[in-house]
Amino acid sequence: MINRMSKAKITKRVVDGAEPRAARYIVFDADITGFGLRVYPTGKKSWVFEYRPGEGGRSVQKKRITIGSTSDFTAEQARKVAEKLRARTKMGEDPQAEKATERKAMSVAALADEFLDNHASKKTSRTQDLYRDVLARIVLPKLGKMKAKDVSRADLSRLHLSWKHTPYQANKILVIAGSMYSYAGKHGIVPEGMNPARGVEKYKEEGRERYLSTDELERLGVAIREAETVGVEWNIRPDKKSKHVPKGDRRTVIGEHAAAALRLLLLTGCRLREILHLKWDNVDLERGLLFLPTSKTGKKTVVLNAPAMSVLTNLTRVGCYVIASNT
Repeated sequence: MINRMSKAKITKRVVDGAEPRAARYIVFDADITGFGLRVYPTGKKSWVFEYRPGEGGRSVQKKRITIGSTSDFTAEQARKVAEKLRARTKMGEDPQAEKATERKAMSVAALADEFLDNHASKKTSRTQDLYRDVLARIVLPKLGKMKAKDVSRADLSRLHLSWKHTPYQANKILVIAGSMYSYAGKHGIVPEGMNPARGVEKYKEEGRERYLSTDELERLGVAIREAETVGVEWNIRPDKKSKHVPKGDRRTVIGEHAAAALRLLLLTGCRLREILHLKWDNVDLERGLLFLPTSKTGKKTVVLNAPAMSVLTNLTRVGCYVIASNT
């Protein structure tokens, strides 16, 4: 649902002052009919132009075309585009229909860009990184130049087959490509229902979970204590040369927060980003709980054991994050 505000001449001051609300809304321009600033609850802002195609009239349903984001167009630049669009509609043209025709011939690379910007951006940062990596590293080098509407099940099946040596990665290709084509179908980029990932059988994945033995836990504990006291010894590859390698003792001592991060990973079972992004506001030492607002599986609560409580209680607080950086 989009709320509509009273009209005002849209300037940079209006753009900067448009605060996000619970629902997205549009501020329409007082000078150019149909030209507006759309504001999302996330704070994202974009330029739009609304019009009635053909001969117009209230009986004709309005169409809306997106000009671009406020980071790509200034108010004056977007205004000039809107003026041109309005002139075209007055001549009986239908810019949105023409854009839809162009979108039907969109390449896979262009589709991937739009999918990442408009759909994947709603996911967690970790999921966004995964989507970008799989698309950029695997999908686009093989299929990026093809028209999105021309990619067949056989094309995607061959790509999936080429990664059979890593079943987990191969299956991620199907999942992400399938999600991308679902988005494309819903937005008219490809015919609705077209999805080349549908019907391609996934590989069976072996269980990836393994628990550390008592001996392994003890060795890790010793290694962390050594790293934060005398330091971790390191060497360069013998086949590499460097003029700036220190000739003395080659040891790196890790800081208090780096050691705490390693211990919390071992003691809580949390994922790496859950620990690195943990804020003190989400730590309840009185009840011994961690509240993770954006974990991979959604919001969750982690019960702390005594060793984990000890790590957090004795950790120096520097800023809002539990694990402070060195910078």
